[in-house]
Amino acid sequence: MTVDTMVAEPPLRALRRRLAPGIVDMQRKGETARAESVLHESAAFFFDPARFEREYEALFRQMPVVACLSSQLADVGSFRTFDDSGVPMLLTRGKDGKVRAFLNACAHRGARVVREPCGKAARFTCRFHGWTYDTSGKVIGLPEENEFCGEIEANKRLVECPAEERHGLVFVKPTPGAALDLDAHLGALDADFAAIGLEGAEVVHADMLSVSGNWKYGADTFFETYHLNSLHYETFKGLFSPTCVFDTFGPHHRFTFAPQMLPEWVSMPPSEWQIDLIPLQYFLFPNTIISVGTTGKTGLTVNIHQIFPQAPDHFTSRLSFCAVGGVQSADHRAEIDRAYQTARAALVNEDYSVTGESHVGLPALPAGMTLPIGRQEVGVQNFHNNVRRLTGE
Repeated sequence: MTVDTMVAEPPLRALRRRLAPGIVDMQRKGETARAESVLHESAAFFFDPARFEREYEALFRQMPVVACLSSQLADVGSFRTFDDSGVPMLLTRGKDGKVRAFLNACAHRGARVVREPCGKAARFTCRFHGWTYDTSGKVIGLPEENEFCGEIEANKRLVECPAEERHGLVFVKPTPGAALDLDAHLGALDADFAAIGLEGAEVVHADMLSVSGNWKYGADTFFETYHLNSLHYETFKGLFSPTCVFDTFGPHHRFTFAPQMLPEWVSMPPSEWQIDLIPLQYFLFPNTIISVGTTGKTGLTVNIHQIFPQAPDHFTSRLSFCAVGGVQSADHRAEIDRAYQTARAALVNEDYSVTGESHVGLPALPAGMTLPIGRQEVGVQNFHNNVRRLTGE
């Protein structure tokens, strides 16, 4: 391949080409990603209320979380409400094109200002007393303002929270006055997300699931392939090669999977590898899983799963199935439709069904009993270790 060809290659294909030798080398050696040893996990890790409170504060109030895609706030005046992290928030795109986040609470008496989940507006009016704000959060209409005798200047803005766009994702930190450093948060993963192309992603399917169970148990189902041939026998069995590469980036990680034809690549020149079929799965700590091309023939799909804890025994799961660069054809849309229906059914009937059942059984285990997380469950081990580290355990 010439230098000119490499320069002209689409960024996502170039990323896959860079990662392909690692997965082929794993296949050649008969290896796959594994942890160094077994992790013996406390059953209480999944149901202890005090642990849950520490996790909520440290991971969902003090760390950046993905609130939506940039394409979901595409135009000036676009807005979305975001309550998933337990804090009522309003996201807007202002006249200057900048995305901002505010507490969705009127600066007068704390009433909810915007009740619709999304839309487009130049101003927002609180239904309680009619205070009206523009997309920058500034009060532009205040009934009977003279009755406040000029003593409310500090209250004439919505309370702002940190927000920043990066590579087609909108990050927020649901804590007013906090700092948001995406360079530090993303680290080396920044380059990967620049290559994926989420800026032009079109959301084709979106859904929210309410799940009985612990949020970490639900997240764990994304971090290992050990269960594919048993729990997902009818849905995903045989879809991927069992070989994978696991890379960490601070608390985040990346799985590089491979399609079933991976063994054939070992004897092929790299120029013949079908690299566009290499599935990539990213985990943005603490709760966002981004799967690139893992269910379709074209590799032009991105599936985003987000898990938001609500209580030790309850979480919500937000699904967004997207087309990179928009839907290319009727066949492409049909491919995404099939992927969505299959993945949603697997989540509801298999992954999250097991999650709910486990939350009844875990507290019944003998006190002090531990659960063995195997070497092949390397993503689960990495996630648990980072939860402990970042909650100060």
